[in-house]
Amino acid sequence: MPEYPSSDRPSEAHSDQKRECLWLDWSQEGLERYLLTPEAETCPPEHWEQLRDFAVGRMQSHSHGLSDESRIQWGHLALSAISRKGQDHPPQQAMAESAHVRAYMIREFGLSKKDVARDLPALCSEILRNLGVPLEACAQLADEWRSAPREQMLQLRRIKNMLTPLLPLRALLEGDDPVFQETRAWLELIPRLP
Repeated sequence: MPEYPSSDRPSEAHSDQKRECLWLDWSQEGLERYLLTPEAETCPPEHWEQLRDFAVGRMQSHSHGLSDESRIQWGHLALSAISRKGQDHPPQQAMAESAHVRAYMIREFGLSKKDVARDLPALCSEILRNLGVPLEACAQLADEWRSAPREQMLQLRRIKNMLTPLLPLRALLEGDDPVFQETRAWLELIPRLP
C-alpha cells in the first residue's frame, strides 16, 4: 500500500468508509507524481482498479467544477491505471477498458493529434491489432458462437468489448482512410457477436 505524500495525506477526521478508496484524498498532481515513483510499481492490481474507477469518475464529472484540461488529465490517470493493472490481465481486457476511456475523451473533448488518447486513427489501429483474428474468420465464428467452445465465445465477447466503444464515434470514421474502412467493417459485425 503506498504511503501518502505529506501534502496528499488524508486528515484523521475522515471516516473509515472514505479511506476504503485509497486514492480519494489524493490531488491530481500528487497522483501524477506518485505514478513516477518506484513504489508505484509495487501496487497490487486492485489498487490500480480502484484508481481507474476514481479517475474515470473525475474525468466524467461535471459537478466538481473541474476544467476540461483537468478532466482530460484525470482521463490520462485512468489510462495509466489501466495499463498498470492490465499487466496481470489479458491484453484484450485492458484494450477494451482503454477504448472506453479514450472514446469518452474523444466524444467529450474532441479529436487531437497532439494527445494520443484522443487520436482516433491510433485508437482504431490499436483495437484492430488486438482483435486477434481476421474479420472473415470472426464473421464465421460469429455465425456459430452458440455451439462454440467456451474459450471461443469469450474471445468473441472480448472482440465485442473492444469494438463497442467505437459505435458512438461512427460519424467520425467516414472517409477513405484504410484504418477507418476496416474499423467500419468490424463495427458491422458487433450485433452478431455474443
